[in-house]
Amino acid sequence: MHDAEIAARALENWFEKHGRMFPWRFSNDPYRILVVELLLQRTRAEMVNRLYSSFFEKYPTLESLASAKIEDLNRFFSKLGLMYRGIRIKKIAEEILKKYGGAIPCNMDSLLRLHGVGIYIASAVLNFGCDCPVPVIDKNVLRMLSRFRGMARESSMREFISELYKYGDHKKLAYALIDIGSLICGRKMLCDKCPLDKFCPKLSIAEESWRVLRKVIDKQGRIKLQEQPIGKAK
Repeated sequence: MHDAEIAARALENWFEKHGRMFPWRFSNDPYRILVVELLLQRTRAEMVNRLYSSFFEKYPTLESLASAKIEDLNRFFSKLGLMYRGIRIKKIAEEILKKYGGAIPCNMDSLLRLHGVGIYIASAVLNFGCDCPVPVIDKNVLRMLSRFRGMARESSMREFISELYKYGDHKKLAYALIDIGSLICGRKMLCDKCPLDKFCPKLSIAEESWRVLRKVIDKQGRIKLQEQPIGKAK
């Protein structure tokens, strides 16, 4: 059996038993996934979970969000302690309504052209909302794969994750990597709880990691994805 297949089966089995079952993980609606990923920036998933149902009851469609009063959004997002969320999310909703007729674009270039959307959020929307097998790599996955595969470059990690996707459900595998990176493979490693423990060499984290980032290269808004050094993954 191929190494990637063994790892994929272990990850998928672990997620089905131990993965965090947040409500957005049962959704394939690109609108919900986009909003949730914007909310999850610098915010614990458990806090977003508390607001999830009430938010989408109030703003069930992108059109309702685009027409929302900023005062109402600010009041709602004050619960997260980050007032700028309302302005950012409303602006993105208005932009999608104007440029794409209210349909969340399911291609990387169009998503990256949206205000405040980077490679991570775009990848998450494509994977979880558009059913496209796109690798989703946050700082936790970066740290985990640095230890597991000795990788320092996100481009190499994306190739490895794409290989994993050939042997399982790309959504479950993406969530498994995120959860293990966050809950198990942190600064304090809980290796006995990791499904990859017996395969993992537990390498030192690369001193300098490289992330794929969006770069706007001209006044027309042309976008290029470019790896840039960000220092050691924490």
